[in-house]
Amino acid sequence: MAVNTVGVTKQTAERMLLDAGAIYKNLQYDDTSGEFTGEALGATSGGNEFQVEIEQRQPELDGVKSRIKGLSFVNTHEAQLVVNLKELTAENVRRAIGPADIDDSDTNFDIVTGRSYINDSDYLENIAYVGRLSGSQKPVVILLKNALSAEGFTMTSEDDNEAVIPITFHAYADFEDAQAGKVAYEIYWPKAEQSGT
Repeated sequence: MAVNTVGVTKQTAERMLLDAGAIYKNLQYDDTSGEFTGEALGATSGGNEFQVEIEQRQPELDGVKSRIKGLSFVNTHEAQLVVNLKELTAENVRRAIGPADIDDSDTNFDIVTGRSYINDSDYLENIAYVGRLSGSQKPVVILLKNALSAEGFTMTSEDDNEAVIPITFHAYADFEDAQAGKVAYEIYWPKAEQSGT
């Protein structure tokens, strides 16, 4: 087969990730039915961003002038999801802060208060981006385990617009995954649709 000078193929139209997607908390996957269930976090604006940062290192060896296959080691493997949340509730504000509590004893207000330590209950079981691939009826799901907002709370408001709270959720491995060398995120990518199905 000869090479082309453009990358477009007959399958291109079926392989594009469309739109901003939706954000869910505590998403569950049923491998028998192939279906996901969960609770939407709320409306977003300005899209969402998933990022994986991997820091690798190569040992310095006398006389070696280039990288050597098989001698790269992973120092860190971090995943985060930046959510631009427009739908605000006291619970969403608490999640954006991370280590915080809600006092709901007042009859007029829920009072959100930050704290200087992290409880296990501050972690969501997971936070997930759910998007749509152009050639599939199944969703693309990017799931961060043990998610926690780790970069604080920022809110900007302006006239003739609604506030958007950017929340940076980080994925945290549990001890069992860390000991097994597993990372704290999963990407569910739909298999290509079979013709005639």
